[in-house]
Amino acid sequence: MGDRRQFHLNGAYYGPSAPPLPQKYHHPVRRGRGCNPFSCCCGCLFNCLCTCLCKLIFTILFTTWHIIFICWLIFRPNAVKLYATNASLTEFTLDNNTLHYNLALNITIRNPNKRIGIDYDRIEARAFYEDERFASTELTPFYQGHKSTNSLNPEFKGQKLVLLGNEEISNYNR
Repeated sequence: MGDRRQFHLNGAYYGPSAPPLPQKYHHPVRRGRGCNPFSCCCGCLFNCLCTCLCKLIFTILFTTWHIIFICWLIFRPNAVKLYATNASLTEFTLDNNTLHYNLALNITIRNPNKRIGIDYDRIEARAFYEDERFASTELTPFYQGHKSTNSLNPEFKGQKLVLLGNEEISNYNR
């Protein structure tokens, strides 16, 4: 048998055509509860309602956070600065567990905010000794504009019954 090469053919197949592959339709496999929780077109009404409710709550929270953040960026609130610029203690005596006092203060309040004014509807000054409040006074309500400084002059004058132990009395006498 000799060499049977067919030089006149270019290597392509010239036989009958191959039949087309059958098309397979892919149906999603439903496992578990048989419902896709991310689409509302399935038959699971409860899943659909829960998903929509969660999306709604998330959207409301996300939008609210953005609004608060944008307002913060616009206003940039800074803490109010409060300083006691002068204090005068003319009486501070202890007689038979009664504290007699006379304290006058000059307080400066600075609002460093560029766009925010503060309305002090109720403002109270308190005086403490050894973590025990011995006096308080209500100050006049006022409005403080942006980038402004106000002065207040609370005065604490009077007497108060205080129950001190032996150690606190010796600390006071020192």
